[in-house]
Amino acid sequence: MFELWSYCIVICGVLQSTVPAFELNFDNPLIAHRGLGWPHDLHVTENHEALMKLIIDLDNQNSCVLTTPVGAKFDISTPPSDRYESWGDGCGVRLKTVMKGDEGRWRLTASNASESITGWTELYVIEEPPTNYSTPIWLQDGKTNVQVNLSNIHNLYCLVAKPFEESSLVSGDCKVTLPRITRAVQGTWSVVLGLPGKVNEVQLSRRVVVEGERLHVGYTHESDTNKLNLYCNILHSDKNITFCRFQRTPQTNGFNVVDGLSDGSHSYYGDGFALRHCGMTIEHPTQDDYGTWRCSVGVEFVADNHVEHLPPLQALISVAPRVSMRRRRDLHEESKAVFIQEGGTLNLMCHADVSLMYCWFQHPNGSQFTPTQLLNEHQPFWYTGAGLDTGECGISFAHVTRNDSGSWTCHMGPRGHSGIEAIEDIEVRVTGSLAANKIKLNVHVGAELTLYCHTSNGNRPLDYCRFLSPTFLGLNIDSSITQENAILNRFYFTPGRSIDYGDCSLTISSIQEEDIGQWTCAAKLADEVMEARDTIMVKANTINSSIMSRRSQKPPLSPCGLSDMGALPLKTEKTTYFF
Repeated sequence: MFELWSYCIVICGVLQSTVPAFELNFDNPLIAHRGLGWPHDLHVTENHEALMKLIIDLDNQNSCVLTTPVGAKFDISTPPSDRYESWGDGCGVRLKTVMKGDEGRWRLTASNASESITGWTELYVIEEPPTNYSTPIWLQDGKTNVQVNLSNIHNLYCLVAKPFEESSLVSGDCKVTLPRITRAVQGTWSVVLGLPGKVNEVQLSRRVVVEGERLHVGYTHESDTNKLNLYCNILHSDKNITFCRFQRTPQTNGFNVVDGLSDGSHSYYGDGFALRHCGMTIEHPTQDDYGTWRCSVGVEFVADNHVEHLPPLQALISVAPRVSMRRRRDLHEESKAVFIQEGGTLNLMCHADVSLMYCWFQHPNGSQFTPTQLLNEHQPFWYTGAGLDTGECGISFAHVTRNDSGSWTCHMGPRGHSGIEAIEDIEVRVTGSLAANKIKLNVHVGAELTLYCHTSNGNRPLDYCRFLSPTFLGLNIDSSITQENAILNRFYFTPGRSIDYGDCSLTISSIQEEDIGQWTCAAKLADEVMEARDTIMVKANTINSSIMSRRSQKPPLSPCGLSDMGALPLKTEKTTYFF
C-alpha cells in the first residue's frame, strides 16, 4: 500500500551529515496534491445530501472516524444523530439535509491494528437558487448578433427551447447568441438548468418580447396648473435625438423645443434627449392649441466614430379639448364584415364627404401610420384609394398578424377647414380562413337569431356548410333550406346569402333553451384541403318582470321609429373589419 504514496520531509537549517537523504517519487501526483479525501471540493445545495469518503481502502479496517468543521469527532459506526450514516465499502459518510453551518473541511480517518490514513473534503453549501423571473427579456427588432442571457444563476449547462424550435444544449452559463432579432423569437422560452450542488435539474420559463423602434405619442392635461403636455418619445432605439419640433396643423410655423428653453408659454417636456424624450408643455392652452399636432424628431446614429444623420421620425397627435369636441362621422350604411387570414394584406378604408388635406391611422397599440405612395414592393404600408381630393383615405399593410387585431382609428383632416379632425372607428380581427361575424351573441328565448360565418380574403366558395349546436345537434345546411322547409321547423339558411360567395349562415326562427351555449360553424373551402371552423357563444338575456311590464307600456313610436318621449341621440356606428 505504501508504494502508492510517499512522505515529504522538509528540514529547516543546516543538513547534518548524519541525516540520510531520500529521493521522493510520487506514483500519483493528484493524491500528493489533494490528499486522500474524495471529492476534494464538494458543492452541495441546502437540504441535499453530501457523500464523502477516502479513496483508499485500508486492509482490516476497524474504525472510521469523522471530524466535522467545528471539531466534533466520532466513529461513523456510532453517529450522534441520524444525519450521519456509513457510506461505501471503506471509510465514507453520507451527510443528510446539508445546512449552511455544515460548510468547511470534513476529515475522515481510517485505522487498523497497525496504521491510520486521513483524508479531507472541503464542503461548500449553496443556497437554493431563485427560479422565478417575472421581468421579461426585451429585445430590439432588427438587431444582429445579440447575446441573450437567460439566467443569472451559475450553471454547468442548460437546455434551451425557443418557441417553435428544437431544444439546444448549451455548456456553461445559459447564454445564446441570435444572429438576427425578429418577432419570430418572441414568446415563452423553456429553460432547463443543470446547477452545481443539485442533482435534479431546474426548469424555468423566460418571456421574450421583441419590440421595434417606434414613436410613443400622446398628451396629458394637468388640471391643477392648467398645462397641456405633448410627447413624442422614441422607444426601443439606439438612435440619438438631434432636435424636437412640434407644429400645429395646418400652420406652417412650429416650435423648436430644447430642454431648459422657454418662450413663456411653450417649454420642453420630458426627461431629456439622452432618454430619447421629445415633448412640449403649453401653459394655459387656448382653443387654438387643441386639434392635430405634428411632432418631428431628428435622429442620428453613431457607429465606429461615424455619425450618420437619418430622416426625421414624425407622427401626429390628436388633442381633444377638455370639453369633448371630437367629431366622428355618422355612418348610415350597414356595418361591413371583412375577414382576412393572418399573413394576408390588411386594407383599411374610411371616407369623408369633403376633400381631405391629409389622413392617418392609429394602431391599437398607439402607433400611427400616415399612408404614402407605393414606391417599391418592399414597402410595409402604402396609400390606397381614389385620392384625398375624393374624400377617400385608405391604407394597405403588406402582412397582417394577430397583433394587428383591435380598435383602429382613421383620422381625416378636411381641406380648407381647420378644427377638430373627423374620426372613424375600425374594428380589426385576425382569424382563420372561416370566421364568425360575431363571436358572442345575446338573445331572448323565443326570439329570432342568425349565426353568420364567412370566408376570409374575400368571397371564396364553399363545398359545404354545417353547424353544431350546444346539444351536439349537427345541421348540414345551404340555400335550399328555406323558412318554408326549415329543419325541425326552426333552422334554415339565411336568405340573401350563399355558400358560393363564402357565406355559412344559419337563422333560428325561435330560440329555445337548448340553443343557449356554444355553437360551431364549419365549412370546407373549395380551394383548401382541411375544414375550417369557428365558434359562436350564444347567451340568454335575463329580464325581470318589471322591465317586461314597462316594455308593454312603452309609448307609441313616431313615423320615423322614435319614441315620443323625446329625441334620442344617434349612436355612431362602426365599420368593422374582421381578419
